Amino acid sequence: MNAKEISQQLEQHASEVAAYLLPKGKKAGAEWKVGGISGEPGQSLSVRVSGAKRGVWRDFAADQGGDLLDLWAAVRCCSVAEAMQQAAQFLGVSLVMPERTTKAYTRPKRQADVARPKAGARDWLLGRGLTEATLDAFKIGEQVRGGKTYAVFPYLRDGELVNAKSRNVVDKRDMRQEAGAEPCLFGWHLVDPKARTVVLTEGEIDCMTLHQVGHAALSCNAGAGNHQWIENDWERLQRFSDVVIAYDSDDAGRKGAQDVARRLGFERCRIATFGRYKDANEALQAGEDGEFFWEAIKAAKPVDPAELQPISDFTALVKSMLYPAPGADEDGSYPLCIGATTHDWLRFRRGEFTVWTGINGHGKSLALSQVALQTAHMGARWCIFSGEMQPAMQAKRMIKQASGTDRPTPAYIDAIGAWLGERVWVVATVGSAKLERLLEVFAYANRRYGCDQFVVDSLMMIDVPEDGPGAFSAQKKAVQLIADFAKRHGVHVHLVAHPRKGADESREPGKMDVAGSSKITDGADNVLSVWSAKNDPDASDYDPSKPDGRLRLSKQRNGDVQDRSIALWLHRGAQQFCDSPRRKTVQFVNLQRRDTEPVGGSE
Repeated sequence: MNAKEISQQLEQHASEVAAYLLPKGKKAGAEWKVGGISGEPGQSLSVRVSGAKRGVWRDFAADQGGDLLDLWAAVRCCSVAEAMQQAAQFLGVSLVMPERTTKAYTRPKRQADVARPKAGARDWLLGRGLTEATLDAFKIGEQVRGGKTYAVFPYLRDGELVNAKSRNVVDKRDMRQEAGAEPCLFGWHLVDPKARTVVLTEGEIDCMTLHQVGHAALSCNAGAGNHQWIENDWERLQRFSDVVIAYDSDDAGRKGAQDVARRLGFERCRIATFGRYKDANEALQAGEDGEFFWEAIKAAKPVDPAELQPISDFTALVKSMLYPAPGADEDGSYPLCIGATTHDWLRFRRGEFTVWTGINGHGKSLALSQVALQTAHMGARWCIFSGEMQPAMQAKRMIKQASGTDRPTPAYIDAIGAWLGERVWVVATVGSAKLERLLEVFAYANRRYGCDQFVVDSLMMIDVPEDGPGAFSAQKKAVQLIADFAKRHGVHVHLVAHPRKGADESREPGKMDVAGSSKITDGADNVLSVWSAKNDPDASDYDPSKPDGRLRLSKQRNGDVQDRSIALWLHRGAQQFCDSPRRKTVQFVNLQRRDTEPVGGSE
């Protein structure tokens, strides 16, 4: 829950909050009157407790004002973050964040050869309109390496050096960050703990520019397209109810601003531009004064709902569909991959959901786990709920699949675990789960960690009845909620649904065999089934050249291919499906390089 949400809840109890914080005051019509923050006699401080301006307060003597969360911080002399904790306790709501494993980052040390900026970095930054006081406030350094001069931007937070970036003053392409340092925002040490509004910029110099003209500002560490900082600064950003995103006015900046607004919450984000200028610092260099910047921030526009777009916005996407570049995935979709073969006739697109079905024990969850690994190396981030499998067993299966071997070494397990830790999250609930709560957790994983692929394994493990009165209506509602979640968040959901029991297991199930309401497959964008031939390697008539099973597409709403199947050969030790009788596996992590490029495995 962020500051805006807490403030809105406080508004609903404005009279109680005013009486609790300012017990010496008196109600006068629609207002609570008191002499000041400390409760002294008089009526200079007014809190609106009803009407259109409920929750707004003003201390005319001290020239202070704001909403009820600001009042809480002022009365209790605490930061906004502390006020949020106290207000949440008063309201009876919890701000406890889900537990997560803290990642190990390297804390850089100020290098001995980094000095106070002199001619090189100093003149370059002063030439961009910044002042000596601004350089001192941000503790900018200068470093000379190989005859080249670099400006050093320290990322300071809570009195600690968290990251550092250096940039060649004559070549913007020559830039680097400290290896292994935490992705985070630049400028935290200068943001007032009581600030409720903050401006996010695309670069450090823009952040310094806005600070210089009087705005609380922060900058991302790796450009408009990299949002790793959201995960690490999530809690710190919760105290801002007004987040103004002032990225560069180019295509990358506009797209990045939309992505950040979606993840931080459209309801508290606004988009700012600086007229004809690309960014804040360009405006400063052109001679614009503080009033220009205040007007630009004031005029920042709320982000339109994602559902409301002019149809012309989709022209470029239509062109990419009709004339795709080789390997292009501009729409954020991922192709189906089995082994070393990419099946581009099926793509897992944003805003869609896929139903996976198959007879119990025929490998549908195994195949889905492998698809997760295949797409994770392309950049996908997965969040998986499997009510039928313990998280440790799920991790064991994925580690074996990722290694392409039956028993990876302990060192290899550690390397794969680190690789998976950046790409796969699990909802560690074993047994049935409430769909509403599950989608809340999914939304959090999407906004904080950027997860864009989600798994519900399976339909029978959520609070949806399989049969009996009202079962079909409940199943239809569940499918609507899942489809709505996928579209609302621009993600892909994979739903595992069991088929009806047949006479035997010799026939591949299709979309008409999925148990329950027909709305399950009607609402799906894709329907896939996994079938095992049940070949026994120990049988006398075993033929290793024959496929061990098939994966069949029986529906694809938005693709040209509607019905196709591919043969699967199972490497039993690695639990990987392969694309040929050779059963050559794929290794997703190279132990020596620890990169994400898949390499050939064993046969």
